[in-house]
Amino acid sequence: MKTVLINAAGVVVDPADRVVHVSKNGNEELRWVATGGGGPWRITFDKTNSGSPFTDTSYDVPAGGSKTTSGGPVAGVVGRSYQYNVRNPAALNPPTDDPDVDVDP
Repeated sequence: MKTVLINAAGVVVDPADRVVHVSKNGNEELRWVATGGGGPWRITFDKTNSGSPFTDTSYDVPAGGSKTTSGGPVAGVVGRSYQYNVRNPAALNPPTDDPDVDVDP
């Protein structure tokens, strides 16, 4: 399982997690964690040219909590990159961050 930490400003903490790699063959899950008293956050895979590599297109991360995908990147295509947004669910626009998930074999 990969973990992506989101700070109180809604930005991915570790620059290495700007593009997180998940394994399709390994059904690798992704977990987002609200840190530093931040959140709640809504993770949205709503880019029309990208879609979601997971079963859902949005995930709600509670304040100070975490949210994990289910079933790995079942909808993901190996070698493809999927951009997602981190948003405050009370004010959905603009996004606070827009990192990527890459699907590996």
